[in-house]
Amino acid sequence: MYNLFIQYIRRNRQFIEFGKLFVIGLFAVLSLFISIYFLYFSPYSGFRFVYVFIPHLYLIPIILLALWYPKSGLKLVILIFLSLAAFWIFANIYGYTFPPLFAILYTGIDLAAFVVFLLYVKDRRLVEAVILDLIERGYDTSVDKKPDKGERFGGDFDAIIAAFGSTDENLREEAVFALSGIGDERVIFPLITALRDTSSYVRRGAAEALGKTRSLKGVRPLVEALTDEDRYVRETAAEALGHLGKVAIPSLVQGITDPDWRVRMGVVIALRVSADPVDPDPVIRILSDSSVYVRREAVKTLGRIGDTRILPYLVEATNDPDAGVRLRAVRAVAKKGSREEVTVVLRRCEQDPDSAVRLRASEELQRIQK
Repeated sequence: MYNLFIQYIRRNRQFIEFGKLFVIGLFAVLSLFISIYFLYFSPYSGFRFVYVFIPHLYLIPIILLALWYPKSGLKLVILIFLSLAAFWIFANIYGYTFPPLFAILYTGIDLAAFVVFLLYVKDRRLVEAVILDLIERGYDTSVDKKPDKGERFGGDFDAIIAAFGSTDENLREEAVFALSGIGDERVIFPLITALRDTSSYVRRGAAEALGKTRSLKGVRPLVEALTDEDRYVRETAAEALGHLGKVAIPSLVQGITDPDWRVRMGVVIALRVSADPVDPDPVIRILSDSSVYVRREAVKTLGRIGDTRILPYLVEATNDPDAGVRLRAVRAVAKKGSREEVTVVLRRCEQDPDSAVRLRASEELQRIQK
């Protein structure tokens, strides 16, 4: 079902892009007309307090731009300041005193709240850590200093194991963190068990801790964790497999033929993260995988392998049907081969139908010609 949905999006990409631009334009035009109405045409002077909230309206299309086109950071910053300047000029023309700093404060609060919300969705622990750090900075750190995560157990193995039976998610997470600081074989089985915890944060911590053990016993459970329902658990498991080193390589090579695309993708990521030498042949074979996500990661992994023999395969990937694969292939090709042969490929990629690929090819050309 998921693959069918992705295929539908890919087939109708041009209509979806048009729809995105239409929605952004619609909100921008609505914001403009509402501004004009309340600042100039509104027959009820009592409603003119609404002008205070008008800057918030302009943030809607800007936030949509940030969501749908995240690589346009500088353009968005310029757009924000231009919209604020235009609104300030417009308000002053019609007799409204509207300090620019006031508008910046209002929009800044909205943007900050939006960024925090996105970060919280991505990683709750990151936001909580920042907030706690800000709170603690307001107090004397020498008084009532809270123990670091896991310190409450004092290295007591039995107490740590008992904490895994708690209904408190945070306590179980602390127990995983505490186990990661114990450097012996006893921690492996509890960490493997924690990979099946109901909390994604506990599972993520368990995967990370297993990667530090460098134990062969952790390989199979981590490979299974590559199919976890939580994206960040899967990513952590892939990185942990890479950190396991040589003991994980045979299982990773076998995983390249796994029927689940998530396992294949995780395996390719793990091979890229691994500090041990990687045979490029299994990764080359997966360049024709049915999943675009697997092919994207395969290209990134090949791009980090210092073997010039893989250049023809990367050049071939610049013709992949998926723009994301081509984009990564352009970057990888630019790192391989001689200046002359790379230039030929990048010149061709400057004519790619996807604007991001064309831009990347131009940037890489400028870099190698310096």
